[in-house]
Amino acid sequence: METAASAISRDDAVKIARSWIGTPYVLGGRVKGAGTDCATCLAEYLLECGFAEREDLGVYSHDWFCHAPDERYMLRLIRHARKTLEGRCRGTVEASPGDLILFKVARSRLFNHGGIVTRWPFMVHAANPVVKEQNCVTHWMTGYTEFAVFDPWPTEQSLAPSGGSACLGPHLLGTH
Repeated sequence: METAASAISRDDAVKIARSWIGTPYVLGGRVKGAGTDCATCLAEYLLECGFAEREDLGVYSHDWFCHAPDERYMLRLIRHARKTLEGRCRGTVEASPGDLILFKVARSRLFNHGGIVTRWPFMVHAANPVVKEQNCVTHWMTGYTEFAVFDPWPTEQSLAPSGGSACLGPHLLGTH
């Protein structure tokens, strides 16, 4: 029996990610076109693609990561996707369309920002004022920061070509 997650193509997943572009940044929001933050955007993307079920993400402040003792964001994400790469965000790395990417921004020791890869190095991410597709290598917030890539597709699909770059390679926590 084929699940929704195994049936969705990377191209269709990227269309879902791009459908969030223009949605206002609203901390804790989960409604396309009305408001989202970076974590809730990833959560809704995983839901729409069929990789996760709806769950309560809780409410978090903009600076939750300053006082958190553990990797909440990443630990919730790895329940839905496997980490395939970790390093510094530069142009030499490739991630597959539809992969999720987490960053340690604002000098955080924890992963505290996320996006969806559309075509490396471009990603869809929620940052004030709206969701945008931007180059994560040159973006002021994510360029040269520590990052990790996560692949939500089952292993056998991850290895299949998607018409783009080679693949490198859940439950989200609210951040920004």
